[in-house]
Amino acid sequence: MIPHPPAIASAIDPLYILCAFSVVALGAALYAVWWSVRDRDPIPLVACFGALVCSLNEPFYDILGQIVYAQNHAVAYAGFGRDIPWFLVVGYVPWVGLLPCIVAKMMSRGVARSALHLLALGSCVSVIVVETLGNLFDGWDYYGEAPLAFLVVAPQLAPVPIVGGLLIYALAYQLAGWKRAGVAFAVSTVALPMVFAGASWPLYVGLNFDLPIWLDWVLAVAMLSLTAGFVFAATGLAERLRQGSPTGTGSTLSSTAERSM
Repeated sequence: MIPHPPAIASAIDPLYILCAFSVVALGAALYAVWWSVRDRDPIPLVACFGALVCSLNEPFYDILGQIVYAQNHAVAYAGFGRDIPWFLVVGYVPWVGLLPCIVAKMMSRGVARSALHLLALGSCVSVIVVETLGNLFDGWDYYGEAPLAFLVVAPQLAPVPIVGGLLIYALAYQLAGWKRAGVAFAVSTVALPMVFAGASWPLYVGLNFDLPIWLDWVLAVAMLSLTAGFVFAATGLAERLRQGSPTGTGSTLSSTAERSM
């Protein structure tokens, strides 16, 4: 039986939360537009749009991860009995849309793997900060049992931009025109679900199965190991892809795309 979420109300005006997320999302969207126009490259713009489409996955992970949002938020849509607030939908733009594009560009330039690992850590930490503030003001709540309740979102946001960036670099950077845009859009809609399904299944098992507490701790370690594994595997593959071209895959493919656009 799926646990019924508690009813909560935000301790502060939900408009403040929406405004904070909207400012960050708007900044990311404007930067994506500027980047796409400057480089004549559709990837940043379509990736941000694809991230909004990706937000339609949210009810699945809220149910599996046992997350509930305050009832007084402005609701963007409802699915599977869950009201998904607007602040969360626009929050997909910077983390799921723009950040993987930045990672892809870094990969194409041959950036050190350690820099990408730090970026993944920074993505995780940024979500920890957001989650801490949100819980402090009752903007949302994780109603599962510890220790898994504390690992629902932040760890997964370490590999999401890295895996998304790898897919953009490996697939979209080979193409030009509408094909380049189409692949970037598709990647931005599937990178997060791929990571959440592939790395977070131990967490979902622990939260939704009746298991002893010691096994929940084992599953927590397994989930964290998988998220770290996704990061290291993705950066390693990106390094091998770039070394496969004497002039650098990213620069070669980008120049080809520009000539075709």
